[in-house]
Amino acid sequence: MSTGTSIGRGLRAWTSGSRSHPRAKALRASCTAGPLCALLMALSFCASAVFAQPGPPPDPAAVSLSPAETRDVVLSLAQVLRERFAFRARGRVAAAEIEALEQQGAFREARTAAELLALIEQKITPIVDDGHFRARYFGPEVVAGFSEAPPSAEDVAAFHEEVRLRGGEVPEVRWLPGNVGYLRIRMFLDAVPSAEQLALAMGMLAHTGALIVDVRGAPGGEPAGVANVIGHFVSARTPTVRVQGSDEAAPDRIYYAEPRTPAYTDRPVFVLVDNDTGSGAEEFAYDLQAMKRATLVGETTAGAATPGGYRPLAHGFVAFIPMQIVANTLTGTHWEGVGVVPNVAVPAAEALPKAHRLALEAILQDAQGVRRAIAEEGLASLEAAAAR
Repeated sequence: MSTGTSIGRGLRAWTSGSRSHPRAKALRASCTAGPLCALLMALSFCASAVFAQPGPPPDPAAVSLSPAETRDVVLSLAQVLRERFAFRARGRVAAAEIEALEQQGAFREARTAAELLALIEQKITPIVDDGHFRARYFGPEVVAGFSEAPPSAEDVAAFHEEVRLRGGEVPEVRWLPGNVGYLRIRMFLDAVPSAEQLALAMGMLAHTGALIVDVRGAPGGEPAGVANVIGHFVSARTPTVRVQGSDEAAPDRIYYAEPRTPAYTDRPVFVLVDNDTGSGAEEFAYDLQAMKRATLVGETTAGAATPGGYRPLAHGFVAFIPMQIVANTLTGTHWEGVGVVPNVAVPAAEALPKAHRLALEAILQDAQGVRRAIAEEGLASLEAAAAR
């Protein structure tokens, strides 16, 4: 078997793996090089799968499999689900069902890695029933480099440099008519360059009367990265989520949003969401909604709330296994399988003008003088645009 793509050394991540959303597919398809792709594609917040540096992706259709190799892959997947799946009772049941399918010859017809991946998608994915789960072929040489070790200082430095060159994954900040701020966040990263870029953006928006944060299409991030962003919107240390330990012996961890500057704690916040808002981006929306700190506008989100990481299987295969359960500290529950439901439901394409109008109406509730005049100008411009 030939080697091919690899996943970069371990930086912890939590991204949407939902197969039903084109955004998630595009993310996985485009992630072929660079430390940031390691974060996007692979690794959980603890005990992450660590692989060698990325290269060209392999062609699973060109990789032949013997019946014995096919059996090894399927049984190794069952064992990983039994040992590491976040919902442990479900993991044990899924493993038993997969082993029974293998005994019945359900995978016997697979002659290539691509054919086996297709059978896993068809027969095993519905059993696992989790938006993050997926199987991939990386090649035996790459999988042989698996390590539980934390990333090296060089890996972290390379990752930070890429985040810096990508604008901290905060790609857009601007003013909207009426003195409403607009901020788009693509990834919620616990990385210094990301925090620095966000602070610069929040400083630029410091005098706006309301803020719109756009996380439509955002695939995710990290709970610590989410807490960092929420820190700009709270005035006191605030718990966000509780994350289940990575195994039954490990303690749970609670993440906290620590107040950050520039602060934006006394003005309305609106968050734009859509069907492709996933994982950590969903947590951001859910947390602010639960705190009653923001109004969510748009569509119900992807419903992917179980972070995890790639685990090695047999013969060059890997599987992204959801390994931890996340629960909001206020509600005690999560958005897995159901998504985050917006306060104001509109199609994704209409979310920004709707939130803009809501923001202006909120400003006008108590604005006086020039602030009121500017907000009224903004509302007039919206109404004129709608009339055209």
